[in-house]
Amino acid sequence: SPTATPEAVSNISASPSVSSIEKEPREIVTEDVAKRISELSLEEAVLGGKWFVNRFWFIDGSNNNFYVEYEDGHILRRLLLTANLSQMPSMSYKVDAFFEPGESDWILKSGKDQRSELPLILYTYDEAQKRWIQKN
Repeated sequence: SPTATPEAVSNISASPSVSSIEKEPREIVTEDVAKRISELSLEEAVLGGKWFVNRFWFIDGSNNNFYVEYEDGHILRRLLLTANLSQMPSMSYKVDAFFEPGESDWILKSGKDQRSELPLILYTYDEAQKRWIQKN
């Protein structure tokens, strides 16, 4: 398996849209990361699969520090990301930590998880509303 590099940074710009002006920063980030998870992941999807996001966990009080859980239909992974929001709607991300699932929790495979003790805000995708919504 490829060696995970926690310092990976993606500088590809988000697709600017007129509607981004009305959106909250977390909504813009969730939509952007969901579209770009394949390039942010430190591993390739397996068996011809394609990465897709299951949920986001934002650090309470932050719009730019969050965990993203994603899978390809075969394996599940998690990243801790820091988003650079200073040039919105163009965004870049720093991978702070990379995780694989363990028996009862996530196992840190690379990087540092300095956010694990902080309260988290869950976002999942709502098919009816066609957007990521806060669940707690």
